[in-house]
Amino acid sequence: MIWEAIIDFVFPKTCVGCRVWGSFLCKDCEERLDFVEQICPMCGEGSPMGWTHSRCKSRYGMDGLIAIYEYQEPIARAVVDGIKYGFNRELMGMVMKNFIFETGFDFDFLVPVPLHFYRENWRGFNQAEELGKVIGSTLLVPVENVLARTKNTKQQALMKTREERQKNIENAFVVDRRPACRTGRFQVSDIRGKKILLVDDVFTSGADMRECTKMLKKAGAEVVWGLALAH
Repeated sequence: MIWEAIIDFVFPKTCVGCRVWGSFLCKDCEERLDFVEQICPMCGEGSPMGWTHSRCKSRYGMDGLIAIYEYQEPIARAVVDGIKYGFNRELMGMVMKNFIFETGFDFDFLVPVPLHFYRENWRGFNQAEELGKVIGSTLLVPVENVLARTKNTKQQALMKTREERQKNIENAFVVDRRPACRTGRFQVSDIRGKKILLVDDVFTSGADMRECTKMLKKAGAEVVWGLALAH
């Protein structure tokens, strides 16, 4: 407690939205944040509760998506960037504390969208994995790193069209087929028949999540939903 007080004195917390001292997200900015309208993760059009439209369903496609904020909204973008680039665990907790969603499923485990190891080493962490840990502790659902990224793809933000993003990410992910994944307990065969919540920070074109979903369903997953801070 003493050390935390000293750190707060030397490096005072400032709101990511308005830069007022005292908190990473002040009460005024928090109240101005609205939950975003949900979309179908396959076509990007509006969908109640984020369910995939019946016309958009496919064998290896996502079953739904929950997003919390609209990334183009200034305060929401500041929050997401504070988590994505600032590795702000406290801000993650503040965002998730009042967030409850209902899909009709009890998920067996969470899977973070992986970074390529070059990018993760450069950044020092995978924001999707850290976010997954916060969400997992909130929902009491374990986190399993069952996917690996084998291609160091170009940043999706640099791609101009949906088609370019999809082509950029094709075959970039594989199911980790070591005898046991990083936890030392989880077997790849445990994916079969499971309901999985796939976690990432931002759902833009959705190419990353759709490609990850394809690999998980090819490995036998029954249901795959996505959860993102923003779209």
